Amino acid sequence: CVDEGHGVLFVSAHLGPWERVAASVVMAGFPLTTIARESYDPRLTAIYDRVRGRHGVRSIYRGSPGAGIRAMRHLRRGGVLGVVMDLRSRVPSTRAPFLGKMAQTAIGPARLALRTSARVVVATAAHRHDGMLVITITPIDTCDLARGDDGERELTTRINDELSRRIRAHPDRWVWMHARWSDEK
Repeated sequence: CVDEGHGVLFVSAHLGPWERVAASVVMAGFPLTTIARESYDPRLTAIYDRVRGRHGVRSIYRGSPGAGIRAMRHLRRGGVLGVVMDLRSRVPSTRAPFLGKMAQTAIGPARLALRTSARVVVATAAHRHDGMLVITITPIDTCDLARGDDGERELTTRINDELSRRIRAHPDRWVWMHARWSDEK
C-alpha cells in the first residue's frame, strides 16, 4: 500500500547497544537521519554530532526551528528517518499501551509516517551468544490506517506493541530506571 520512493520511518528503542543501530544501518548502505533531542549542554550536543557524523549519521534536533518540516521533507524525498520512541518525552503525545500499561507516547512519528506514506519499521539490536550484533527489523503494517487522530493512535499502539515485544525478549537490556509511565514523576 506504500508506493516505492517514499521514505522509511525507522523506529528503535533504548534496548541493548541501541546507539549502534543507526551507525550499522548507515554502514549497510542506507543513509539515515535521526530525530534527536538537544543536550542541556551545547558542548555535549557538539560531541554527539561528531560521534554520529563520524559514522555518517545526521541529526535533526527536535527543538530547532523547522525540525518537523525538515523531517517531513526528508521522508517525502525517500529518506530514512530514525526515531527512538520508547521513553517518555516532552513532545505531543497520546496514551497507548506499552509493556502492559498505558503510557504517554510521542505521536509525531506516526503523524509523519501517515502524512508522507512512509514505510514504518521497528529495529533493535541484540548480541547473539557468540557476540555478533544482530539488528532485527520488523515492518509495521499501515495499509488500513487513515491520516488523522485515530490512525495516528493506532499506529503508535502498533509500534509500542512491537517495542514491548522486543523489551520483553531482553528485559535486562532496557533502561528500566527511566520514569516511563504517566503516573511517575
